[in-house]
Amino acid sequence: MSYWLREVGGWALILLGLGQFLVAYNLLLNKRVFEAGPMVFIGFIVFRGGIHLLKVAVAAQAARTLPEAHAAGGRRPTLPSGRPIGPTPSSHVLPGPKSTPGRPTGAA
Repeated sequence: MSYWLREVGGWALILLGLGQFLVAYNLLLNKRVFEAGPMVFIGFIVFRGGIHLLKVAVAAQAARTLPEAHAAGGRRPTLPSGRPIGPTPSSHVLPGPKSTPGRPTGAA
């Protein structure tokens, strides 16, 4: 039930935001630029809120089916270990640049 409430609420907010844009457009046609600015801002916020509510509704629907898909999947395959975990032996480490005392590293 809450999924459909979010879905309908999201679409209602999107339509309300588009209505605000229409009001701002009519204000601009009547050369009322300063009144149209806040209306565009309000319309943008309401429109983005509707899009966010739709995203939340879709995520809730996907999360509702997640436990069923996870239970049907079975066991995860185990991955073979590529190499032992631990410190690298010094015989496998390449030597770095040598610096002479008194001369900074990187100076030519």
